[in-house]
Amino acid sequence: MLNLLTAIILFNETFNKTMKDIHALDWLRQLFVGFDDMAEPVMGIGSWDDAVVVDLGGKKLVCSCDGPYKKRLVMKSALVHASTDVVVKGGKILFALDTLGGPEKDVREMAGALKEQGESMGIPILGGNTMAGEGEARANIFVVGELALDEPIRDSGGRKGDKLVVVGESIWGEPEERIGKAKRLFDCWYGLIRGVDIHASKDITKGGLANTALEMAEKSGLGYNLYDDLPFHMYRNLDNFLIAVDKNNLKAVKDLCSKKGCPAVEVGELI
Repeated sequence: MLNLLTAIILFNETFNKTMKDIHALDWLRQLFVGFDDMAEPVMGIGSWDDAVVVDLGGKKLVCSCDGPYKKRLVMKSALVHASTDVVVKGGKILFALDTLGGPEKDVREMAGALKEQGESMGIPILGGNTMAGEGEARANIFVVGELALDEPIRDSGGRKGDKLVVVGESIWGEPEERIGKAKRLFDCWYGLIRGVDIHASKDITKGGLANTALEMAEKSGLGYNLYDDLPFHMYRNLDNFLIAVDKNNLKAVKDLCSKKGCPAVEVGELI
């Protein structure tokens, strides 16, 4: 009985922390949400999703800004992590901008690493702002893509009974390993969104899989269930994608991912 009680207490503490993390910036959303009326975006502050989608001259652009990244992550894969927010909404990346700051030596090294990442990923970095001087080395990255679908895949579109699936490997490891995983994920993703109706999608970042699943369920007006003994760290950034699909499309998702050498793991369901 003591073990059960302890487990219940730990679950409640974890759940409450997760809810707090998800709603930590509600004040910011309320502060800026009025700008949606000014800009009339396809998907803006009111949606509070991974990226913003705006209609510009008949094209739908998917935009996201991420950071500040510490130098350690910039040197490994910051451009990848900034790009997932655009890709997971259905955007084909057009270009990126960056801001770099810190001691000149660090700024030069970060710029060199981002150049290598951009060349490897096929993402041109076309400009930004650079401040070489004092302070801790940091970088922010702004990514712009063009929507490859008629509408973005929102994180709020889940339906009761949908299966939750993690697509792609955790983007960890050395720089070359991370780039390889990201390229496989992106390549698989563009084939997947053309072949399967995905109801909701979100990249697994802040708070890990636990936060991402809870936020997707809450914004879809549903509950959720994650299976036990999953092969993922529950609270660490994975930077792959969580999707919600009709159970009848689960096999198609797994088959398409398998052909691309990209894992697809069923992790739960929306209830």
